[in-house]
Amino acid sequence: MQKNVSFGIQRILWGFFKKLVIADRILPAVRTITQNPDTYQGIYVLLGMVFYAVQLYADFTGGIDITIGIAEVLGIKVKENFERPFFSKSTAEYWRRWHITMGTWFRDYVFYPVSISGFMMKVSKFSREKLGEKIGKKVPVYLSTIIVWFATGIWHGASWNFIVWGLLNCLVIIVSQELEPFYAWFHSRFNVREKFLFKLFQVGRTFILMSAIRILDCYRNVPVTFRMYRSLLTKWNVNELFNGALLELGLEKTDYYVLIFGIIIMITVSLVQRSGSIREKLAARPYIVRYVAYVGLFISIIVFGAYGIGYDSNQFIYNQF
Repeated sequence: MQKNVSFGIQRILWGFFKKLVIADRILPAVRTITQNPDTYQGIYVLLGMVFYAVQLYADFTGGIDITIGIAEVLGIKVKENFERPFFSKSTAEYWRRWHITMGTWFRDYVFYPVSISGFMMKVSKFSREKLGEKIGKKVPVYLSTIIVWFATGIWHGASWNFIVWGLLNCLVIIVSQELEPFYAWFHSRFNVREKFLFKLFQVGRTFILMSAIRILDCYRNVPVTFRMYRSLLTKWNVNELFNGALLELGLEKTDYYVLIFGIIIMITVSLVQRSGSIREKLAARPYIVRYVAYVGLFISIIVFGAYGIGYDSNQFIYNQF
């Protein structure tokens, strides 16, 4: 029982660290960029993608950490909902690691029932007869996948930006599956699969791709979002990142320093957890090490957290869903 309480409080503190030190601090920059699309284009769109990805992850997982921590204090076991998604090497892997409970629900209660329904069996038979065995057997699978992602978009919100968001994710997954023979050929010719730099490329590619699709959450307007995508290719204003313009996004130099500090801590924790629970590892350390770690986390929230007089507090992003 004592261990549950201790671990639960640690998890709660970690959640507040991600929410207050990272997510809420980076929020003004995300708002400035995405609420002023006529002003902030080109490199700012890429910056907005990355900033929002960091904000959403810290905000969402922070809320989950607090929830799991409270449950742990009360002796209730709650399943994990994230498994280091930003280390994913593909879109399909990303969605197995991100919002796991939502993904498993749609898989078990939408994809499987739809894919084995009477209608889909007829579609499968018709497709095999008219298109051949190879193509025909894919049609019901991909059609079921489209339905799942359309439903996932509607689940996030009954608006076109979320529907397009869901269908773009679906498109990337289907295209990736169709390119599997090419990937197999590539890896047979070039022995890079286990190379660190290639894995880093895969992780970076997945991160940018998912961040680009997710920016539909911010602009909330499909034509505007695609106009921003186009500006990435047509407006070359990288120099603005080095002429002081970053300080016009609602953040001071100290805010950037705090964000860098917080993101480094968050990445470090994720890396350590790849080989096991960081709380279990801390529990095995001397008392003074544990004490310094926990007190340091608490003080970081108090000193670096975004809150106080004049601060506009923000709800967790996923409260709207």
